[in-house]
Amino acid sequence: MKKFLLSLTCALAAFALYADRLTLADGSVINGTLKSITGGTAVVTTDFAGEIKIPADKIVKLNTVGAVEIATEDGTRVTGKITTREAATGTEGEAVAAETTAQNPVALPLTNIKYLWTEGMEDPTLPPKRKWDGEFSVDIAGKTGNSEKFNGGAGIIANLVGPVDKLKLYAMANYGRENHNTNTKKYIGGVDYERKLNESKANWYANYEIEQQTTSGLRLRNAFGAGLGYYFFEEANTSLRFRAGLTGVTRKYTDGSHNDATGAEASLRYERDIQEWGKWVTMLTYQPTFDNIHDYRVLHESSLDIPVLFQYPLSLRLGILNEYNSRTAQGADRMDTSYFAKMVFKWK
Repeated sequence: MKKFLLSLTCALAAFALYADRLTLADGSVINGTLKSITGGTAVVTTDFAGEIKIPADKIVKLNTVGAVEIATEDGTRVTGKITTREAATGTEGEAVAAETTAQNPVALPLTNIKYLWTEGMEDPTLPPKRKWDGEFSVDIAGKTGNSEKFNGGAGIIANLVGPVDKLKLYAMANYGRENHNTNTKKYIGGVDYERKLNESKANWYANYEIEQQTTSGLRLRNAFGAGLGYYFFEEANTSLRFRAGLTGVTRKYTDGSHNDATGAEASLRYERDIQEWGKWVTMLTYQPTFDNIHDYRVLHESSLDIPVLFQYPLSLRLGILNEYNSRTAQGADRMDTSYFAKMVFKWK
């Protein structure tokens, strides 16, 4: 038992030597990896509690085992390890950046540190950059026996998100056969762009979508839209967006007829992360035309993402899609309802 306790003590001592050390105003000491200081908050990764956040003004002593980047309130930038010593008056809180890569050690008060970040992290003093993220989805369903059925689909979405704007590119395809006859053949592609107005909750947007759906009588549809939007709330785990604008639609049918129309658009989109295991998305869009109030399109989609493996960005998406077109080719249904289950791979 004594050997075990001695080994444990030595291991803890060794960990302390190779860990960043933070001493707080109440005397408590935290050993871990200091990731950043920004917005008055220090982020530390520990073995006992994972990632924790500490008010930076509570730190009275700071020692790092590796080099960090520092930016002060007056714009001074320092690169190097940090050790803390008592000032000549006996007060605590003066940090010395030793082993700097570009200059001699510099003494500065801890309270002057505005930003601190480690190698590989983005420089918080620079304007935020646009970032790409997106997803790829695939779904397959089939049946054999009295009838032969097959349905398959795939889609890809790429988002370029910046501090004041968002760009979305997307494409999807769906194909189905029943008893060796094609009954579903649908292709959609589009682009959507929005930009904030004076960094407020309001924004302007523009989008374009092209669709081919030969089995429903629609050979080609082109849709353009532009207008204003507003986020009632936009937080890390939930958002509600409203849009209203003008649209233009051109439709060509397999029977040779065509229809061009201009109109309006109103939509609501709600997103919410459900704790750490899922994501709920609901969208409702209404598109009436100006030429004929009886010519309109209503689109509703709701889906729930459920992680398959928490350590990998792979999810199962369950949802429903309702599309109602008041004007269709002769013999085609106005309401098209789809239930779907997709495997979704998300990337950042």
